[in-house]
Amino acid sequence: MGKKLLNLVKTRTGIYGLGFNRDSVVGLLLPILFVLIVGGGLSLLVWLMNR
Repeated sequence: MGKKLLNLVKTRTGIYGLGFNRDSVVGLLLPILFVLIVGGGLSLLVWLMNR
């Protein structure tokens, strides 16, 4: 059931049409998340030190 629903969502959202598989999506998300987390942490640190 879950796999069929996942496939339906993928075809509806056009993920298959763009040629994405799960690994390439993870490969895109990991660097973006890393930058957001590290950048957010650094900006929070700077903000706290300058208060």
